[in-house]
Amino acid sequence: MKKIKKFIGLALIVSLFFATSCSLITNKPNKTNNDTSQTTQEESDKKSEEQKANTEKTDTEISTEASSVDFAKKLVIGWNLGNTLDAPTETGWGMPKTTKAMIDAVKAAGFKTIRIPVSWSKHVSSDREYKIDSSWMARVKEIVDWAIADDLYVILNVHHDNYSTSDLSSNAGFALSTSDSSIQTKSKAYLKAVWSQIAGEFNNGYDEKLIFEVLNEPRDVGSSNEWYISNDSTAKKYCDVITDYENTCIAAIRSTGGNNAKRFIMVPGYAASGSDQRMLGAYTKPTDTAEDKLILSTHAYSPYNFAMANSDAEFGSDDEASLTSIINYLKTTYTDKGIGVVMGEASASNKNNTEERIKWAKDYFAKAKAAGIPVVLWDNMVYTADGSESTESGYNGEHHGWLNRNTCKWYFPTIIKAMMDTVGVTGYDIPEYKEGDEVKALGWDESAATTISTEQKELNWKSEYQPAASYFSGAKEGSILKVAFAASGATLRLINSDWSVTYSSGTTLTDGSDIYYVLTASDASAWKASGLTISGANGTVTSIKFLASPSSN
Repeated sequence: MKKIKKFIGLALIVSLFFATSCSLITNKPNKTNNDTSQTTQEESDKKSEEQKANTEKTDTEISTEASSVDFAKKLVIGWNLGNTLDAPTETGWGMPKTTKAMIDAVKAAGFKTIRIPVSWSKHVSSDREYKIDSSWMARVKEIVDWAIADDLYVILNVHHDNYSTSDLSSNAGFALSTSDSSIQTKSKAYLKAVWSQIAGEFNNGYDEKLIFEVLNEPRDVGSSNEWYISNDSTAKKYCDVITDYENTCIAAIRSTGGNNAKRFIMVPGYAASGSDQRMLGAYTKPTDTAEDKLILSTHAYSPYNFAMANSDAEFGSDDEASLTSIINYLKTTYTDKGIGVVMGEASASNKNNTEERIKWAKDYFAKAKAAGIPVVLWDNMVYTADGSESTESGYNGEHHGWLNRNTCKWYFPTIIKAMMDTVGVTGYDIPEYKEGDEVKALGWDESAATTISTEQKELNWKSEYQPAASYFSGAKEGSILKVAFAASGATLRLINSDWSVTYSSGTTLTDGSDIYYVLTASDASAWKASGLTISGANGTVTSIKFLASPSSN
């Protein structure tokens, strides 16, 4: 799908600049293409020897026993590192630089799989050899290795390397044309070169937990057919080109031998559509020398009007019926016939409708699980609907923010929790909120807490609390902020002075609900320096209290 590049907008904030615990972890800086152009022949030869050694390693092996259907089930539930390595540069679309702490937070929340979208075309040599910049490859490998170290399944792909037929002449990459053989030839040369290098780098050092996805949403970019094809014969022509390209990718991967001779590979149809039966029906799975090692890669931001379009903020029976139709088709056409399926991208855009999105998550993930299809949540870190948005005036359909990568906290923890519970994940840790006995166990003592406010105030973008820094002079990691509500239907946000959201309640609250927020070290430092903003919507706060030193500390 087309990814937007805007991020958290102006709202409800005062300003301060500080670094948070998640984004503080630094990584080695990427080299530029100019740096790598100075690589000596000796360094190039050394790199070739290292790649050869990697191919010859036999310390990990891939099991040949699991079928594609059974293997896909092992992925359970996943998360996308979106708008990051798929951007022209890692931080080019506003994302913070990826850290191991981010990957750890994904693991802790219960996710079993991480999809790492990567665009390679801006990091290859300008000649027809398409040599990948060694620093870019090393950075991709570093992040993959963090995920592997966390015992996550990893999906690694070629993402935004798909250009329009007119733009391909001035770019490295591929394009879909049903009539121009020169475009097809150039596209296959690029895909062969890039996948040969990726497979050479990621081979025997990686067992079956690393999965290759050869293409992302292949389509005729910029044409009237880019996202939807209404004609069966036209759909078939495009899908045949995709199958041809995928055969090239698979052959390049398998030719590297070792574990890659039997590694699972994900293959999409046109635009990776998981909801359009015409486009899926026109697609023919590519051939493979390995038996039952291909998995269909699909995407479905569905039902469209609820999940993406500028309408429908309520999840109703019509939406349930739509999901039933989509998942049943994938089940009867693929998984029931022994072809594994992974829903590589799915999400429902935030329309200030958290309770409805919980309903969506439970329905979508339950039906997918019953069909043996793991769902991988798309995340572009755009978490908030614009204040002017409504069902009448429309929504921006790309608010798919889930993890605040600056703080490693979840914007909507109750939705994440609903997903984990639905697919049967246990033992997860989503520490963004604490309630009831759990908070008492952390040492909450009402009598020892400092009262910040007892003013009853209905929260909205014009009405908020801004506790001064003096209230938090004793703040430290483990301190607790308690916000009590009187009115039902409320949401709560704690907003740092750099415009980042420390916490979002992620759900509408019922009468008498209390929120207990446990501070991180970076929260304590920021609040002591400049306080914070307490904002929200649709609810009346009855009191705000702060406990600097819980008894458990």
